[in-house]
Amino acid sequence: MKKNYTDLFLRIGLAFVFIYAGIGAFVNPESWIGFIPSFLGEYDSIVLSMHIVFNLLLGLWLLSGKWRFYSASVSAVALFVITIFNFSSIDIVFRDVGLILAAIALAFESQA
Repeated sequence: MKKNYTDLFLRIGLAFVFIYAGIGAFVNPESWIGFIPSFLGEYDSIVLSMHIVFNLLLGLWLLSGKWRFYSASVSAVALFVITIFNFSSIDIVFRDVGLILAAIALAFESQA
């Protein structure tokens, strides 16, 4: 019987993105702070810190494989929000559109 690795590869790929972003923002916050919406003003460093923790936890959740539909759905929503709030930087966040679709595919795959 042939094993389907789609779920595994989607989870690893999405987890890598979130974990990389979390570590990258922790190591070099100056490079990531510009993606925090400007209306948050003085709270940008607090929001970035919360986003770091969120990214790391979401990446680990994806890797765990537990409640895959929910982790994939949270991933899709998170990436969608990032894309919307950074639409003026579409030259950078265009990749997030593909990642949103990968997260949606993972959600559907987990329901099959």
